[in-house]
Amino acid sequence: MKRKAQGGVIVITLAILLYLGILAGGGIVDYVSGAVTMTDDMSIAQAEGTYVSYSITYPVASYPEEYYSGNTSRVKNMAYIIYDEQRQTFVKVVVSHRDTNGLDRLLRAVNMSDGTKEAWGDQLEKELRPVALEGTFAPVGSADAVEAIIDVLESDAFEASEEIRAMACAQSDWYVLENGYIRGIDTGNIKFCLVIMGINIVLLLIALIALLKKGPDKDSLSESIGGASARFFLGQLSWLESWCRDVGASRMQTAGLGMVLIPAALTALGFWVGYDLTYVLTCHLVVGLGIGEMIAVSMLFGVSMTCDAYKLLQKYDKSFQKLYPDQLERERVAQNLLEADNTWRVQELTREECIGAVLGDRFWMVLKGTKNVHVVDVNRIGKMYSETVPGQVRSGKVHYHYTNYVVYFFYQGDEGKKHPNVELVFHTEDASGQFMTLARKRLGDRAGAIIG
Repeated sequence: MKRKAQGGVIVITLAILLYLGILAGGGIVDYVSGAVTMTDDMSIAQAEGTYVSYSITYPVASYPEEYYSGNTSRVKNMAYIIYDEQRQTFVKVVVSHRDTNGLDRLLRAVNMSDGTKEAWGDQLEKELRPVALEGTFAPVGSADAVEAIIDVLESDAFEASEEIRAMACAQSDWYVLENGYIRGIDTGNIKFCLVIMGINIVLLLIALIALLKKGPDKDSLSESIGGASARFFLGQLSWLESWCRDVGASRMQTAGLGMVLIPAALTALGFWVGYDLTYVLTCHLVVGLGIGEMIAVSMLFGVSMTCDAYKLLQKYDKSFQKLYPDQLERERVAQNLLEADNTWRVQELTREECIGAVLGDRFWMVLKGTKNVHVVDVNRIGKMYSETVPGQVRSGKVHYHYTNYVVYFFYQGDEGKKHPNVELVFHTEDASGQFMTLARKRLGDRAGAIIG
């Protein structure tokens, strides 16, 4: 199960890297390399598809390119018609309504009358500062878009001379540069794709290292633990492996559903609010993949750490060593537990946690969760009783109720103390009841005096 989980992480990260590479790979390379400054000898046609920095000196008209969905009074993007004196051509540029100040300033300044320009004096040079935009040129392919340009050129929105108007109206081939976009992809989305790719590369390396790293196995556990302790812990493999397999499969299925449903939901949301296909694929879908991946990968890494039976046994042995630092004492406890057959075993295997109890005639041991080990010395029990303990946890405004079935042990001489010497928590009444039944059998004639 551990290798399946790590393999799942590798498949997810490679799939996302492949998707981002196909979708925005060229844009990412261009963005990282930076915009190329257009030289005087580079024509607009030659610059098509290249991420360039384009210096604007002579805007001649402006008009709203796009409104916010459902609100035609709010402009989202503005379009400007630019006269490129150096190349003797006209182009269209599109900028966000938040970035229009520089172009509006330049549009007013270059189209002032000679008398107004003279009145500005030394301040005119400041007003005529060029505006640099970064993006990629593409042909204006839509007939409606070309018609909108011609309509503006023939309207009062055109602010240059009639000679320049005539030159612009005579132009047949138009190019457009959308500021902050590389071949139709927002550079903000490219940044996000770049971050997601970086995270995926790190996760891929971690998963590969974990996959190549050899974990504990039967031989290594036998060698490291040794003796009766090794035989006892390895005897728990059958039910631990079954729990790891079932829980791991369930969590991997949940991770897979998260990887599908979250991106699908955010993609649907993007289309519902009215974004175009490119933006949805590079923003909403990528965000969904990022969120879904974080959830799925955390679950899969959790599976690789908690659903490895040999690793769990290794942790149980470490906890056992803390309870009994002396090796001879550990061997005595383990040997007593090995003598108990399967009728003296209790197992509670839920999606949240695994619990395995073995009741020997002298020692009782409970393995719980990912590392907890509890040992009860039967000869020292002075009092024990079980109790149903309800509780709740809060997640936001939602309260989740649960019930635990707790068995308390007080050793002789400690019966009056507030806190028990050993406390065992079960999540089902059946497992708790089965444990108490076996405890009564083990205690024999002492059960009446000990169990409250």
